[in-house]
Amino acid sequence: MPQQPPITAETVSLNALEILHGPLAAADAAATAGMLNALAADMQALRQLAVSNEEPATTYAAIEGQP
Repeated sequence: MPQQPPITAETVSLNALEILHGPLAAADAAATAGMLNALAADMQALRQLAVSNEEPATTYAAIEGQP
């Protein structure tokens, strides 16, 4: 999957105007952009995990009288 372009403070500010119907402070927009970029990087790493249906699943069934 290709690397996503970074989210900018300008993008966050434009979204705030649309969603919140008001401006967002520049410092808040920059902090939010940083948080969103960190989250996007984490999600990118998770997308690269090889997950298959061959792994055994651990299940738990509560049966009265058993630990």
